Amino acid sequence: MTPEPADTASRRVVFRRFGGPEVLEIEHRAVPHPARGEVLVRVAAAGVNPVDWKLFSGQPMHDPYERSLPSGNGYDFSGTIEALGDGAHDWWIGDRVFGGLRYHAQADHLVIDPAALVRVPQGLSLLEAGALNVTGRTAVASVESQKIAAGDVVLVSGAAGGVGILTAQLCVLRGARVLGTAGPRNHALLRRLGIEPLAHGDALAHHLRDAAPEGLTAVLDTVGHGTVDLALALGVPPDRINTVADYDARARHPIRGVGGAAAGAVELALIAQLIADGHVELPIDSVHPLDEVREAYARSISGRATGKIVLTTPSASDSRDGSGNPPVR
Repeated sequence: MTPEPADTASRRVVFRRFGGPEVLEIEHRAVPHPARGEVLVRVAAAGVNPVDWKLFSGQPMHDPYERSLPSGNGYDFSGTIEALGDGAHDWWIGDRVFGGLRYHAQADHLVIDPAALVRVPQGLSLLEAGALNVTGRTAVASVESQKIAAGDVVLVSGAAGGVGILTAQLCVLRGARVLGTAGPRNHALLRRLGIEPLAHGDALAHHLRDAAPEGLTAVLDTVGHGTVDLALALGVPPDRINTVADYDARARHPIRGVGGAAAGAVELALIAQLIADGHVELPIDSVHPLDEVREAYARSISGRATGKIVLTTPSASDSRDGSGNPPVR
């Protein structure tokens, strides 16, 4: 067993009742210790996802997430390995890692089976890595569900959101023509990334017919809001529609609902490398210290975020080459 960390205080986000962001609290505890085969990760960054606030709000969900009170919060994280349990082979203290651990990610420290970790590639910051687990796996799985390729004309709904912006860029990399819905303030960003922007609203069907008179070959829905029904009305075959957001539409139509559960560490490492190499961008909407977790979720719930919202710990450090500097702030 490696020596215990010198600090004995660690924070984590918890909720003891269901509700809005006001139910989130910071709990102080002793630094956890890794058991045999586990590692202790000093968290640098933790992503904020819509599924998180759906869970702590207590609203009914179609996916069978286990919920009990009290509970920790968050899923995405990145950081460095700070201690090794006996038998945790092939890992070293100081290794930069990222991944997901439901209900444990938003904390100063977490204990995890290292089989669930992915190494952060050189060129990828811990800030970006901490935002990548859910969005990256979901985007890769969604694109792969339709085998998007050159010649496809694809609509990505919510193309400026955390999942949507990665989904749309992966389609562009595969040679597809990509149309993406987003608010006007994000249109310039989408154009720069090779995505043709379209505004949300009642005129969307008209704009799609003008932009793609020969029709869409696939639709990747990341936000719901009637995207599936619109796609079907435009003649897109049901088996070429994938939604990660509209569970009701999945119940009513023979469309696909392939999400992050269909992708694993290999796919996560793949998109991490694409970002590290500069082939894909992961915009960071805003960065909040862990103590401002309520403000971070208020922004997520507002629906105004472009890319990902990230929480950071004040003593964590980061660099794109693994040297440990400068601080993540």
